[in-house]
Amino acid sequence: MRDNDTMTEKLPILISVPHAGMKKPAFIQTTCLLTDMDILLDGDTWTDHLFAFNGRVEEFHQMDVSRIFLDLNREETDLPPLNPDGIVKTRTVTGKKVWDTPSGLRPLEREKLIQDYYLPYHRKLEKAARNPKVKVAIDCHSMLDYGPGNKLINWQHRPLFCIGNRGTTSGEQGDEDLTAPVEMVVKLKRLLEKKFQRYKTDSQQFVTMNDPFKGGFVTRHHGALGEIPWIQLEVNRNLYLPEREFMNLQPSESQKQKLGEFREMLYDVLLSFSK
Repeated sequence: MRDNDTMTEKLPILISVPHAGMKKPAFIQTTCLLTDMDILLDGDTWTDHLFAFNGRVEEFHQMDVSRIFLDLNREETDLPPLNPDGIVKTRTVTGKKVWDTPSGLRPLEREKLIQDYYLPYHRKLEKAARNPKVKVAIDCHSMLDYGPGNKLINWQHRPLFCIGNRGTTSGEQGDEDLTAPVEMVVKLKRLLEKKFQRYKTDSQQFVTMNDPFKGGFVTRHHGALGEIPWIQLEVNRNLYLPEREFMNLQPSESQKQKLGEFREMLYDVLLSFSK
């Protein structure tokens, strides 16, 4: 925290960071084929540092269990084998097999994860959204530099930032209800573009809305409750992660410094956004 922030009131924002965790709950007995580095890279890598706004916003909630074992941004019924990338995974985002058995976790293990972690996290978000000091919620994520396109055929270069409110690429209402009004997401887009102007390139989209991500279960479910607006924010990992050969499970001191500088830029955006 910067010295001039120590006496500043908390921003009227709810921050959710559902994919920052590395934890594997002890009761999961099924053999996992992934290394710790596989687990780190399949989640939103180092977002526990990138979005560390606890104490600086009115509500801050972060999950310590890895998304490979429990994905809070999926519906409770989104299960394998129909979806290997559902609430519990049988394949990583790059297609690597997670478990030594095709079915992955046993039904009782899945249910315990849901009861012990999934439902309590979403109840915390519901309670936080009723805090009268909170005016907007932001569900914070990071994304791979390249990923499947809309038709899941060709891998495409992703933008540096993506803002989701379940609407169109202009932030307006499409075929479903918005989780945040268009003027709100347009304002956030403008502030990100201004603050991160030096990262803009001619070869890559800068700040997009609802493409490639419109917002997942967190924003859709909690936005539909109508307590406050919900926005999903995706940050391209290429902006803050080192090359693979320089990565460890935890960032080095110099890498923490870079993450901290980037976090302060994001904080400045949130500060202006909340005014």
